[in-house]
Amino acid sequence: MKTTITFWGGLDTIGGNIAEVKYGNDRIIFDFGLVYNPASSMLDTTVKRKHTHVLDLLKLHAIPAIDGIYSEKDLSAAHSFAMEKPLAQEQTDYQTGVFISHLHLDHMGAMDTIAPAIPVYMTEASRQLFRALEQIDEGLTLDRAYESLAYHEKITIGQITVTPYQVDHDVIGATSFLIETPDETILYSGDIRMHGAHQEYMDAWLDIMKEKEISMLLIEGTSFRPEESGLILTEKQADLHSVPEAGKPQQKIPRLQSETDIEQVAVTLMKESHGLALFNVYHRNVERIQQFLNAAKIVGRIAVLEPETAYLVNEFLSTGEFRIFLEEDEALTPLQKNLLNQYEGITVEQINERPEKYFLQNSFHHIYRLLDLNLKDSNYLHANGMPLGPYDPSYHTMHAILTHFQVDYESLDVSGHASKEDILYVIDQIKPRLVIPWHSKHPELVKPINENVEVLLPEKFRTYEL
Repeated sequence: MKTTITFWGGLDTIGGNIAEVKYGNDRIIFDFGLVYNPASSMLDTTVKRKHTHVLDLLKLHAIPAIDGIYSEKDLSAAHSFAMEKPLAQEQTDYQTGVFISHLHLDHMGAMDTIAPAIPVYMTEASRQLFRALEQIDEGLTLDRAYESLAYHEKITIGQITVTPYQVDHDVIGATSFLIETPDETILYSGDIRMHGAHQEYMDAWLDIMKEKEISMLLIEGTSFRPEESGLILTEKQADLHSVPEAGKPQQKIPRLQSETDIEQVAVTLMKESHGLALFNVYHRNVERIQQFLNAAKIVGRIAVLEPETAYLVNEFLSTGEFRIFLEEDEALTPLQKNLLNQYEGITVEQINERPEKYFLQNSFHHIYRLLDLNLKDSNYLHANGMPLGPYDPSYHTMHAILTHFQVDYESLDVSGHASKEDILYVIDQIKPRLVIPWHSKHPELVKPINENVEVLLPEKFRTYEL
């Protein structure tokens, strides 16, 4: 009996990572996310078809047809046309555990489809964040229980042992997994970066992994693209550094090199602005919100948060001075009422009296609020918020709206992913026998410094014996 690995997703996409490590009837799976492609998405994610959710995703090939992962109940929903289905969890004798590296949708967006009898593990910080997301209606379609992990503490699934190690990414609770079977030692990096706010996580992780004999390293390769650049850029930033398209606002792009630069750059930009300053951030990155709150305080502006973001800040940040944006003529939700017991609310009318005093959050799904705001001499700080890049049709809509209102656009993106140089450094430090680059549109570009380290570009759905 030997260890095998099967790749069900994430080989040539940014996200959607799903891999299965098996030893006999024992197996672990990591992660269980969805590929984000709004330009071709058929489903409106606001529509919750609970009774057919698993079958809907299987029909769209959004989740893989893995035997023994989905429940018999979810695979036998009524009113479903005949389709080839995987074996239900109840029809197999696998001992299975699913492990989630972090709470970005491309790594966990389908974890609710997994049969309730199968344990799904994540770090305690991730589990707390997920509970908070459920409170602001950003949970998943199906309800199920999730198990928590502690860093460095082993979880055993039959003869397979999984140990989580903390890494730095742009969301709290991120982890890497060391997977040990009777004959192999596999390391899954998770999403990592060396230019984040917690270099100490990465240093400690590397110190441990350098002492291990790693058979196979599965490492993210997001930053590998054909174009060359000396900057740490997201795909979105790379596009923005090209010549602006007609009809887009002029873009003054700060050369951010690390997560810790954001606060000072935000301070500089707000000092240059004589009107309202707005920001758009992915609020699962709560540590970045803290930087924005700090920046507002330094320049003497009042930070104004949307209620959902305010809830996350209240749950996860120890300090924060802000007000809560209130929609006029709308009844308060229970969540808003609770927050207003602790924080002061503010309306559009109050902001328009002195717009230069405020630093206002404006998520894209609330961009219609620009219609009501005094936008003279205003700027818009976009820090990895939605929409993420030109592949999303909403990205062009956002730019068109900002151009129409003559709002200066500023990119404050700092990637959650390691640079090409840092990925190669990590590989060189760990010295695995075999490297598998994934979470990348160009995994073929990952070429280790040490030529003796073999690289495998696996095929999707193919099982490999190690």
